[in-house]
Amino acid sequence: MAVALIAVVAVIAAYFLLAPKAPRVKNVIVIGTTDNVQTTLDPCEAYDYLGVNIIQNMGEGLFAYEPGTAKLVNKLAVSYTVSPDRKVWDIKIRTDAKFQDGTPLTAQAVVWSWERTIKLNQDPAFLIGDLIEKAEAISSDTVRVYLKQPFEETYVKSLLATWVAFPVNPKTTPMDVVKPPNTVDMIGPYKLASWKPGEYIELVANPNYYGEKPKTERVIIRFYKDAQSLRLAVENGEVDVAFRTLSPADVKDIMAKGALQVVSGPGIAPIRYMVINVNKEPFNDKRVRQAIAYLIDRNQIVNTVYMGTFAQPLYSMVPIGFLGHKDSFKERYGDKPNVQAARQLLVQAGFSESNPLKMELWYTPVRYTPAEPDIAAIIKQNLEVSGMIKVDLKSADWATYRSLFKQEKIAVWLLGWFPDFLDSDNYVRPFYHSGANGWLHVNYKNPTIDKLIDEQVLQPTEQRIKTLAQIQDIAAEDAPIIPLWQEGQFAVAQKNVKGIVLDYSQIFRYWLIYAEVSG
Repeated sequence: MAVALIAVVAVIAAYFLLAPKAPRVKNVIVIGTTDNVQTTLDPCEAYDYLGVNIIQNMGEGLFAYEPGTAKLVNKLAVSYTVSPDRKVWDIKIRTDAKFQDGTPLTAQAVVWSWERTIKLNQDPAFLIGDLIEKAEAISSDTVRVYLKQPFEETYVKSLLATWVAFPVNPKTTPMDVVKPPNTVDMIGPYKLASWKPGEYIELVANPNYYGEKPKTERVIIRFYKDAQSLRLAVENGEVDVAFRTLSPADVKDIMAKGALQVVSGPGIAPIRYMVINVNKEPFNDKRVRQAIAYLIDRNQIVNTVYMGTFAQPLYSMVPIGFLGHKDSFKERYGDKPNVQAARQLLVQAGFSESNPLKMELWYTPVRYTPAEPDIAAIIKQNLEVSGMIKVDLKSADWATYRSLFKQEKIAVWLLGWFPDFLDSDNYVRPFYHSGANGWLHVNYKNPTIDKLIDEQVLQPTEQRIKTLAQIQDIAAEDAPIIPLWQEGQFAVAQKNVKGIVLDYSQIFRYWLIYAEVSG
């Protein structure tokens, strides 16, 4: 008996000695980017990709996208009921959730947060301001929401999942926008530890978070001036992950070398497009805008700059793969430049080879891709092939660029769009609806398209697809915005980094990322 017991003990001991040990994990991850926070880390105001993404790592809403999918799941909500007329929602919230300072989440805090966002009325406020007529706390754990219209269920949940709907702590949050280097108290995996604008942001795990703890205790987001510096940093091991933005050529070269890993995701971030201020002469003449649409060669951009791999031509502001997508610009203008059609329109608008249209095309060189000057040069070449357009390329850093188009000092410029939520409405309303496109300063107003955009969010799927097609056809005819291409997502990381998820939500989830260390 004793001999048998000794044998069993020996076997168990051998198992623990010989079994592979669970890998150790670094307690800090460094993420490098050429992006920057453009305004604040206050959910009521932030409306740039990085600012919003950091907020999405420090806070959460009643609903959220399940990682790796486009599926909406309950988050701070535990259940909900919808009235028969679809205009009143009762949402029961978690009772175990706390803000960073330990204050329990209540329905009153949710309502106060939404009212603050709507009252302060910053750029993204429309996301819930156009949805909610009124909200009230009918108990400490139940929010009653009165909608402005009987919106479709998934559409409502999508909007309540956006960062502008994240609860903030009424005890510590002022009724003003919180400016850098501070933020507000939210409920999420991380909290802000320090922020030196232009250099880095440091996040640490939130000890009062009710959910699963982050894989890595500390995350440092370090800012780099350009793609070359960022590539050097990741190749030298200075950063664990490089995300937004390396050039397509850099990514291809890194993939070929094999020393680092490249993680890819679905191609809707961003979609790229040209904006034309329709109040500026001669672009207030639709024929001029249509001539430009005839001349753009999307395939040349995709094949030259993106090597036919990292992007695809886009002929609608609604991305490929989204509900109701229709290649309206392709149907209206073709998939190749039509110089003859463009010249005819330019002649009708009063231009000729001896009296060419002289225009500026503006771009910002770093925000979207380091290849932006090459893209602008291709578009210049496309337009000048007509023999009736002369293009002067102009560029500015993002802060200056943003001011220029907001102050309407420029007429034609290139932009990119990252979705606020995963619905086709988010690709038509912010651009074409006169009540929502003020941020863009395109000055496009069309009562017919406004009506159709308002109708489509109330319609069953089949009817909605038809209405979305009408919207896209009208937008192609009027051409205030010209869709160009849509890109994939890519993160470059050290080989020991795990947990990177790039999906349709466009949320870069720091809390899932970790780096294994040996020993």
